[in-house]
Amino acid sequence: MTLVTTLIRSFAMLAAATAIIAAPPAAAQIGGILNQAKKRAEQEAKTAAETTVAKAIFPLEQNNANLRRMSLLMDGYAPQSYNDMSALERTATGGFLLAPGTYRFPSQSYCLKPGAYGQPGGAGYMSGELTGKLAHPLRDILANSYGHPDIPRNDIQGLIWSLIAGVNVSAMKPNYQTAAAALLTPQQIIALNGADAFVPPELSSRALRKLPRSARNAYNAHQRLRRAAARPDVSFDELERIAIREGVAPTTDDDVPSGRWSWHPDGYFIRYSSRGYSTATAEIVVPEAAEVIRDIVGRITELRFANGDSVLTTYADDTPISGRKYRGVVAFPVARVEIRSTDPATGAVRLAVADQGGHMFFNSDSIRGAALQTRQYRHASFAPALPMLWQTPIPVIDIGAINEANERREYIEERARRMSEPPSSEDIDDLTDMGHYSDGIEAAFGDASDRYEWLIDHFERQNRALAYATSLIESLGEDSEEPAPDTGLPVWEPSAESALPAREGYAQRLGLSGRSW
Repeated sequence: MTLVTTLIRSFAMLAAATAIIAAPPAAAQIGGILNQAKKRAEQEAKTAAETTVAKAIFPLEQNNANLRRMSLLMDGYAPQSYNDMSALERTATGGFLLAPGTYRFPSQSYCLKPGAYGQPGGAGYMSGELTGKLAHPLRDILANSYGHPDIPRNDIQGLIWSLIAGVNVSAMKPNYQTAAAALLTPQQIIALNGADAFVPPELSSRALRKLPRSARNAYNAHQRLRRAAARPDVSFDELERIAIREGVAPTTDDDVPSGRWSWHPDGYFIRYSSRGYSTATAEIVVPEAAEVIRDIVGRITELRFANGDSVLTTYADDTPISGRKYRGVVAFPVARVEIRSTDPATGAVRLAVADQGGHMFFNSDSIRGAALQTRQYRHASFAPALPMLWQTPIPVIDIGAINEANERREYIEERARRMSEPPSSEDIDDLTDMGHYSDGIEAAFGDASDRYEWLIDHFERQNRALAYATSLIESLGEDSEEPAPDTGLPVWEPSAESALPAREGYAQRLGLSGRSW
């Protein structure tokens, strides 16, 4: 008895049992409770059936995909600019030796989940390793495609679909066999020709009807794909019509938010986006360490970057200000903010100055040896364009801004508490203060793109410094992989990664190559 057959029988028995439980009860209240229990049991059975069928059919099981940890601390971070990724050193398999910076790579991608929608809709992707029964040959196909630009993308996709369908290489179309010979070793081809089929035995129509719709659609697509891929005259368009569902994947409560970053243990953040299964864009942030200089009170007074850039802040008063309601956040009036940056073309030092910049917010726990001064302030000054720092001639605290700052701190602390090994309070203080400090500096200079174009790059560097503080928290309790030989730089290998949806039944699973589109 196959795993799928067992699951279907279990699902049928559970449905019958819940029907008995839901028989008319003596009391209406008890009946409502039992009805809810019946619905929960049915939903759990459907989910279990869908998951088990997907695992039996597809050789790339998600629950064995070594998912990267998603970084909620990076939500809302949108890079202002991107470095030239073509300037990075490449590996023989299309990987990139990453230097500190922000990058975007439009990659050729491939469908690894026949029967799913080609367009993901508004959902995001999780990042994970490419694993499963076909992981090694598929990784080699994607990795070696970088060195074979002569092989058309459709031939590579057709080869992948045929392998997933369980078709022997020797029985594939001639052009797919040619692609296999170039991208796989002879030993791999022999092993794939002699492997057992990846699909379960044929199911009866009665058994199929008991499966959830998404699992039934996936199973039918897989069986049709297997029959079609074994025909020597099959066209790519025919395979695509079978493997890719038309339309947009429906949204579900389990979807990953669009733009969600994942933390890679090699030391960088990554996220994926796609408008169709054949193309995917990867965005990568490699954090840049910044030396944080504090004064005797504990306030950040300077950020120093490796290239010599710096941000200096001078405060007008050493007495912090706080409100009665928001005791977790304090503010200091700012006298001046100076940003120094070296022009990479001329070597000249460029200076931007903002005087009387309002107030800078800090976590009160990070302020040392200062007697907090509590005052009552009226709701008198609001400046929507400046979120955490505003210019005002009178010392009026924007209660709304303090509330926003406090909520951000609480959000960060909650994320930290959920981690398996929470960071220390000092780590939280640094991350929180860096966030407020970064927001305050950007607000002090207003619209940087209009007034100082070169500030855009500097603010991006500052954001990566915040990402570095985030990475310190994300990496706690997690062993990093070995760095690239001789360089010490992290490496991103597109072929080793997979863009994964949160819900297997609808959205597409993507494999990436080092070839761009």
